[in-house]
Amino acid sequence: MLSEITVDGSTYKASDDPLKLLAILRRHLDQTLGDSLTLTDAQLFTLKSWLLEHAEHMSPGKALWLEETINGATYKVVAAIGKVEDGNVIVWHEPLPWPFGFKNESNKLE
Repeated sequence: MLSEITVDGSTYKASDDPLKLLAILRRHLDQTLGDSLTLTDAQLFTLKSWLLEHAEHMSPGKALWLEETINGATYKVVAAIGKVEDGNVIVWHEPLPWPFGFKNESNKLE
């Protein structure tokens, strides 16, 4: 595992905010984005291991996720970290099966 990764001139490390790290994962997974990027296998493995470390500190049944807006109204989860009810940590993104008991959709809270 790498101690840091550098992409597009920015350097990231395990202690970075998990949402920032999830955003890097999303940019790698979705090559249709205007700011998409391609991580090496070592960078991707390192990034996912960092996200699992963050998930270790979460309570069972909780998750932190990135979502996208579709047509300005629907919100879809695109990447998540968390702990399932039995305490196992997860890093989720498509095409992996959704690990929680609800759809991978969320609604904007007013």
